[in-house]
Amino acid sequence: MSDYQYIQVCSINEIDDPRVHEFMDVVGNREILDFEEIQQSSFMNFWKHLVVFRYEAGDFKYIFFGTSLVNSFGSEHTGKFVSELPNPIRQKELFDVMLNVVTTKEIVYAKGNLKIDEKEYLLFQRVIIPLRRNGEINEVLHFIVFNQDN
Repeated sequence: MSDYQYIQVCSINEIDDPRVHEFMDVVGNREILDFEEIQQSSFMNFWKHLVVFRYEAGDFKYIFFGTSLVNSFGSEHTGKFVSELPNPIRQKELFDVMLNVVTTKEIVYAKGNLKIDEKEYLLFQRVIIPLRRNGEINEVLHFIVFNQDN
């Protein structure tokens, strides 16, 4: 497990939310997803829990931020850069984890809470997957579920 305060990188065995496992059943044995795939009907039920980031200009930009996540985090992030987030801990940890995913092209599992936002009661579990668009892997897909959302 990582030493991060916001995101705790873990193994799939430490993820117990059935929605994460349902999502991974749809992903199957793919280690990289194509952007076109997440637009297919098999992924439609998961959209409210998805975040898409694009690596550009040395930062990660929110390209898509699902409705369930807007509710849990309390704001819309689409169009923002990670460096614009108000919390420097979240900035650094998100950036580091996603850069690792883009570089290694390996799936990362993580869990944590929103204690840094004074919402420690909001627990999350997530999968972070390299995302290919137009033949290039410079995007990252997060599937995030919170203990209080549907």
